[in-house]
Amino acid sequence: MNARLFAVKFVHTLVFLFMVGCLLVILYCGLTRTYGWPLTLALGAILLEGVVFLGNGRRCPLTDLARKYGDATGNDFIADIFLPAWAAQKIVPVSSVMLLIGLALLVVPR
Repeated sequence: MNARLFAVKFVHTLVFLFMVGCLLVILYCGLTRTYGWPLTLALGAILLEGVVFLGNGRRCPLTDLARKYGDATGNDFIADIFLPAWAAQKIVPVSSVMLLIGLALLVVPR
């Protein structure tokens, strides 16, 4: 793997981990009914990621960059992060459910 491709995969993996952290913050805030700047930051990051993802035809722009630098996996669905293929394919469905649960916990009265 060349240095450019490694850098793209590394950055994309860091972004992925940050976004998972944001999802966990949303879930935690929903469970504890905690509202504040961490929740605002997490929601803003998730919203921004969604806009970028949808605006790029439901593909991460970093995936295109990884393919440009030689990602030969042939899998254009989050192929450029350091995760096994079986896990990468489940990111969108699992994260979507996590987000919906977190949002529901934040807004549904108890």
